[in-house]
Amino acid sequence: MNIELMAVTGLVLVLILAWSNGANDISKGIATLVGNGSANARAAVLWGTFCTALGGLVALLWGAALIKTFSSAFLDAGFIVDLRFIASTLVGAAGWVFIATRLGWPVSTTHALLGGVVGAVWAVAGFSGLQMDAVTRKALLPLLLSPLIAVVLCAGLLLLARYLARRVPGWTPGCCEEEEWRQNPFTCEDGDENKVVASGKKRQRLSWRGKTWVALHWFSSGLTSFARGLNDVPKIAAFLILITSLSPELSGQLGTGSSGPILLVTLVMAAGSLLGGFRVLNILAHRVVPMDASQGLTANVGTSMLVLLASPLGIPVSTTHVSTGSLLGIRWYDRVKPQQGDALKSILFAWLITLPVAAGLAISAANIL
Repeated sequence: MNIELMAVTGLVLVLILAWSNGANDISKGIATLVGNGSANARAAVLWGTFCTALGGLVALLWGAALIKTFSSAFLDAGFIVDLRFIASTLVGAAGWVFIATRLGWPVSTTHALLGGVVGAVWAVAGFSGLQMDAVTRKALLPLLLSPLIAVVLCAGLLLLARYLARRVPGWTPGCCEEEEWRQNPFTCEDGDENKVVASGKKRQRLSWRGKTWVALHWFSSGLTSFARGLNDVPKIAAFLILITSLSPELSGQLGTGSSGPILLVTLVMAAGSLLGGFRVLNILAHRVVPMDASQGLTANVGTSMLVLLASPLGIPVSTTHVSTGSLLGIRWYDRVKPQQGDALKSILFAWLITLPVAAGLAISAANIL
């Protein structure tokens, strides 16, 4: 297989990975909006896609550290990066994320990429081609610890939120539907009882506190999606940058820097979010833990804090693991017991097998190539 054909194959694999990442990960920022009824799935996906794309664009300025991490930090100085290694890595990562998305499992693209890198290097050069210290310190430890930190952080934030919630009015029968109160506990404050909504029901106009509450939840959801774009786009673009460095034809079309690859990955990821993001969204929004508005706000704040702190430092935390860890923090704090149809088992199972499955796919691809 000639170099240019391999390069085009690698480009297609990068775009498949970006698409699958968008379809799988869009739910991580917007699940809380849908889970407590603050937004329908279509509006939430549009909002999350916009904020994710904005994060991808900001990666033009802040993504250099993550690009370096995934393009060279895990590899031994003597390891030769070629198109066989790149294509094998992408087959492992993109193949597994695509399969998981079809199954409705929220998985980590970061974990899948790491598995693909380890599997491809092992097939090409053995473990001597890896800097195991860097793999452990820069990837495995952050990926293992970030969900646990998210659980504790989210539980602590929820404790603070519950303290502040003593100032939030409780639900009073006859004031409004309980579902409306769950979306916004200020819905019964000083409203215009004569305002009629499309359903024919009377609804009171929101007070300034109610409007602030709703705005904060939407903002926190957008911030989480922004953090996801900032964290994930550079990881995927790193491999496209490696491909362009080995292919004069692609280099002439996308340029030799990082701008072209980042913009292309951002665009394809946004398309995947819009067209394929609903399957996993249903799992995280409805089958992990029932949420009210304060819990959704808390989960989003905890997720965005960790991811935004890690991204400029080049620490490849998984937005999937952090956001799901935040939801589990809510579950642990509220002592929610497993129920029939609970998605927790499938989520944890997917976490465990992501790295080895992606590595296995990468090894198979390397042997075939």
